[in-house]
Order: sequence, then C-alpha cells, then structure tokens
Amino acid sequence: MRHAGRAADPSANHAEFSRFRAPPARTKLRLLSRSPAWPILRHNLNQQLKARIKEFSPAIAGASSIAIGIIALTGWAFHIELLRSFGLGLIAMNPVTAFVVMLAGGALVLLSDRQANRRRRLWGRVLAGIAAAVGVSRLLCIWYGCGCENVLDHWVFGCQFPHGPTPTESIGIRTALNMLLAGSALLLLDIQTRRGHRPAEALSAVSGIMAILGLIAYSYNLIDYYMTPDWVPTSFPGVMAFLFLATGTVLARSDKGTMCIVMSDTAGGLLARRLIPLAILLPILLGALRLVGENAGLYGSQFGAAYAAMASMLLFFAATWWTARLLYRADEERKTAEVERDRNADHIHVLNAELEQRVAARTAELYKLNDELRRASKAKDDFLAMLSHELRTPLTPALAAATYLAEDESLAPAFREELASIQRSVQLEARLIDDLLDLTRITRGKIELHPEDVDAHALLRRTLRIVDNDLRHKHLHVIVRCEAERHHVSADPVRLQQVFWNLLSNAVKFTDRDGRIEINSTNRDGALLIHISDTGIGIDQAKQACIFDAFEQGEKTTVRQFGGLGLGLAISKNLVELHRGAISVQSDGSGHGATFTIALPCVELAAIDPTNQLTPTAGPPVDLRVLLVEDHADTLRVLSSILTKDGFRVRTAASVADARKLLDCESFDVLVTDIGLPDGSGYQLMRAARQSQSLRGIAISGFGMEEDVQRSMEAGFEHHLIKPIDAQQLEALLTA
Repeated sequence: MRHAGRAADPSANHAEFSRFRAPPARTKLRLLSRSPAWPILRHNLNQQLKARIKEFSPAIAGASSIAIGIIALTGWAFHIELLRSFGLGLIAMNPVTAFVVMLAGGALVLLSDRQANRRRRLWGRVLAGIAAAVGVSRLLCIWYGCGCENVLDHWVFGCQFPHGPTPTESIGIRTALNMLLAGSALLLLDIQTRRGHRPAEALSAVSGIMAILGLIAYSYNLIDYYMTPDWVPTSFPGVMAFLFLATGTVLARSDKGTMCIVMSDTAGGLLARRLIPLAILLPILLGALRLVGENAGLYGSQFGAAYAAMASMLLFFAATWWTARLLYRADEERKTAEVERDRNADHIHVLNAELEQRVAARTAELYKLNDELRRASKAKDDFLAMLSHELRTPLTPALAAATYLAEDESLAPAFREELASIQRSVQLEARLIDDLLDLTRITRGKIELHPEDVDAHALLRRTLRIVDNDLRHKHLHVIVRCEAERHHVSADPVRLQQVFWNLLSNAVKFTDRDGRIEINSTNRDGALLIHISDTGIGIDQAKQACIFDAFEQGEKTTVRQFGGLGLGLAISKNLVELHRGAISVQSDGSGHGATFTIALPCVELAAIDPTNQLTPTAGPPVDLRVLLVEDHADTLRVLSSILTKDGFRVRTAASVADARKLLDCESFDVLVTDIGLPDGSGYQLMRAARQSQSLRGIAISGFGMEEDVQRSMEAGFEHHLIKPIDAQQLEALLTA
C-alpha cells in the first residue's frame, strides 16, 4: 500500500525529480562566462565570425550591385520613376549603366571565390571585361565626339528614348569612368607587383572616392549646382552600386596588399575597421541632418554649425570610447591567452621531460631487444648451419657408396636398380634439407647471388642429364625444342640450375609412367621464355593462385602421394624474381598436365657455355696424391675406398693434427678436407698446407651458406662441396 500511495501522487514524483533538472540556458551562459576558458572561447568565436564575414562580404557586395541593377531595369520596364532613381526628382539610372552594374556584380561574385574552377574564373573575367569595354567606349565617344553617344545610351530600352536620352538620362563621364575602373579592378584582382602593390586596390580606391563624392553631393543636395550639359553626375543608384563594387573588390583579396593591414588581428587593424567607416559616414550623416534642420526652419546656420560641432564631439567621443573598450578587452583576452599559454607551456615542458625520459627508456629497451633479437638470429643461423651439417654428413657415405656400386656392371641389374633407388632417396633427402635452408635464407633476405653470363640452353641440357636416371626409370619421353636465338642471361648458374631442377623434378614426379615432358624456349620483348610442360596430374584452377606459396602442393590429401614439402616452387619463384624475372603456371585442370614458364631478361653475348661443367679425363693423372681429412669415420672410409679404386693415391686423416703430421712428412697434390674438425677447422689446415706445399684445395662440408663458401675461397680452397658429396663430382674436380 505504501508503494501504491507513492506512485499515485504525481506531485511527489515531480518534487523528487525536479532537483535533477538541467539548469536553464541563461544559467548555463552565466556559468560559461565565469569560466577561465571563456575569453579564449569568445576570441575563437570572434575569429570564426570575422572569417565568415571576410568570406561572404565580397559576394554580398556583388549581389547588392546586381540587385540595384535589377531594380533600375524593373523601373524602366514598368515605367516606375521611383525604381529608376531611388527618389523623386533625382537622376534616373541609365538602363545601360544598370546592365553594366549587373555584369560587374556577377563578375565580383564569380571571382571572389578563390576555390572557383577555371570555367567560373573565365566567365568572371569575361563579364568584367565587358563592363570595362562599355566604359572605355563611352569615354572615347565623349572625347572624340564621334556621334555614337546616343547609340551607347539607349541600346537597352531604346523605345523609351524616341528622341534620344536627355542629358540626365545619358551615361556621363563619371559613370563611364566608374565602369572602366570597376571592370579593370576585377580583371586585375589577382595581379600583384614585385613590390607587393595591387593595382586592383588603387583602381577600387579611386572608384570608391568618386562614389563617396557623389554620395556627399546627394546628401547635401548639391547635384543641381555642378550638373551641366557636358558634366552629368552619376545617379544615386549608380553611386550606391559603384560603392558596393569598390568595397567588395578590395575585400575579395583582404589577405594581400593594404587590406591585409586593415583586416589583421592587430590593434592597428582593429582601429582601422572601427574608425574608417565612422570617418566616412559620420560627417556625411551630420551634415545631412544639419541641412535638413536648417531647411525645416528649426534653427539657423549658426545654431546648425554649433549643433553639428557638438554632435561631432559626442559621436567622436563615443566612437573613441567604444574603440578603446574593444582594445582593452582584446588586450585582456591577449593577456589571459598568454597566461594560459605560459601555463600550458610549463605543463608541456614537464610532459616533454617525462616523454623524453620515457622515450630514452623505451629506446634503451628497444636497443636491448634488438641485441637480443640479433643474438637470437645468430643462434638460429648457427643452429641451422649445425643442423644442416649434422643431417648432411651421414648421407655422404650412403650416396657415395650407392653411386659407386650402381655403376658396377658386374652386379645384378635388380641389385643395381635398388642401389639407384637408394641414390635417388639420398639425393631427395639432401634436396629437402637444401630447400628448408634456402627458404629460411630467402625469407630473411640473406641469400646472395653471384651472377655471370649464362647460356640457359646449356644449363638446361646439364640439368636434364642430372634427372636422366629418373626419366629412364619412369620411361618418360622428353621433347626439347630450344629455338630461342638469344638464350644468354645474367644469372647465378648454381641458383638458375636449381630452378630448372625443381621444375624438371616436379614434372617427373607428377607425370605418370610413359608420359611426356616438353621443353621449349622462345624470345619475346627482349626476354628469354622457357616453357616446361608435362602430361601429369595437372593443377586445379582454384589452386593455381597459391601453387607458389611455401608448403603448397596441387593435392591436399592426408597421405601425400608424391611426397615432398612443397617448397620447390616457392624457392624457384623467389630465385627467379631475384634475377629480375618472372615465373607462371598454366593448367586446364586436374588430369590435363601443367606448363611452367620462366621469363628472364636476355643479354647480348656470343654463345659461351658458363656452366663450368668439368669434363673428366680418361683416368686420374699419374701419381695424383690426395690427402683426405674427415672426422666422420664412415664418410672417410667410403670416399677413401672409392678414390683408391679409381686410381688415386689417398692418405687419410681424422683431425687437423694428424693431417699436419702427414703434410710435414709427405707431399700432396690435392687437399680434400672437411671444414668442421674436432681440433680445428679446415680453413686453418688449408692455410697451413699452403705455407709448406703448393697444392690445390677442395672443401667438403655440411655448412652450405654463402658466407661458408666465401670463407672457403678466402682460405685458399678452389671448390666448396656441400654434403652429401657425389663421388663422381669429386672425381671430376680432382682430375680437372
């Protein structure tokens, strides 16, 4: 019941929630005016208001001139005298003058916008040029008296001038001169001399002074005193229109020339904006009021002069007080802004100091993290190199023994086939290790190329010989059409052969038994195009876009039918791009084979075989003495056995110390040594051997980075073989 009673009383709810009402707008304004930020806020509002006035004042002045012209033409069209002259008994505005004023006003509206496009600016200049041309034409007619004055005066509403316009209805010298000045000022609106003077301001000032003189004449009723048949003053609507045009023209570019001072935020600019209009309008207004009072008989000329003087003093004092008050307020706002600025500066100084400390701490932390990352990167490189060495070393005796035994024709064909299978498996394992290391080097940007002029056709033929056993094993038919006339490229032969081997190996792997592989070469646009096509399993259209990504293969079954890690194409793509080339694939889908295309820029060279292919001699040179140093017992035993059976005189050592003892006792022709030895390195051994003997050096190592090869060359080795070692390749180097 208690809750029901409370809910039933609306006044209670009103009393309870009335204290949460928002304060009225007047209270908000009072609270805001007491805020320390109010002077700054008011200053910003004033700046925005002044910017708006500066932006729209020229357009408003131009629109006012257009309106005056329209009103005058309306008076001529409907025979309304008041609209023609803006007053009974005053000089009517000539319709041609009204038309010219409208053109000049339109030009001012178009040209006052600085963001106007080229078309608007062109139209503005055309309108201003017409206005100036009419003024020049009228002045020339008056000056030379060629009899065309009446034509210019009544070509608009000429029917209302059956006998020609009267002197007061014609275009006088002042009006024509104002047309010329207004049009010329608009044409020269954006022109500025080297000394910073703007002709548009000077022309507008002259036109404005003439308009002000006319305004004074109308205010003091002096028109009848200085009007003659040859000197007709400008009509009152014309005076107002030309005054608007002159004012709008100088305001159109108020950030340049003299108006830059008037419109500035300085005390001088504030005084000019307040006092210049008063200096012009106040005497005219007081004089007109004095004249009206005297004509009405309210007072005589002496009292009129006294009243005018007293009014001038009072109004000038009020204007001065008003201006001083504005200056005082502006100065107070400036002081408040300076205090706020100093306060903010102190706060910013504290923040800057704190920020600098934070930046310094953050920089030190980043340096520390960078050092840690560098050490981690080096540790990763060392780990990969050691892993490569440890993985490659056990493969050497297996590959060497399998290769050597597979060439023994006395063995049974089935046994030799099994040996060939072992050989291919070891080579595949070595290739997988190489791919993993190459991908790591490529992604980290650490791979280096050693380009030279390469015969791509010869390199292709050499790669075909490498995969020849695989081709024969699957009974694949190979068609080679190397028809490119320009087939020399600038490339690293080892890396380019790696690309060819990857593509040919994939073609062999993914092509069924008794299939076909085609190799074509052509030239196009200064490039060599090599096409390797097969009749294999093909590639789905959806998977062709990602076939060059790492760890991607055309098939995605759980059990990978064809083996491999899917790194060959990713490595090939990066290597080709490092050679400033491109690689692409085209396939009609699964079961329709695939075509890989390599594009490389050609070089102009004669046909030179750059493959550095070594042609072995019929047998080893007589008494070729080889010192073989290897700490892996199986590798040492197998290589020593193979080289000895091939006729080389081989001495073996398992450490640097044992090798140096042999070097001290015997002479050797070739030093074949592992780089990583238990009591030193092969680099040290090679340098020591070169000091005592003149012999060649061949390094064998599981370390295959570019820097490893470079260190071998610097130590004096002629060749750097990466494990697992092909015995035939080693023999070819020994007999070279």
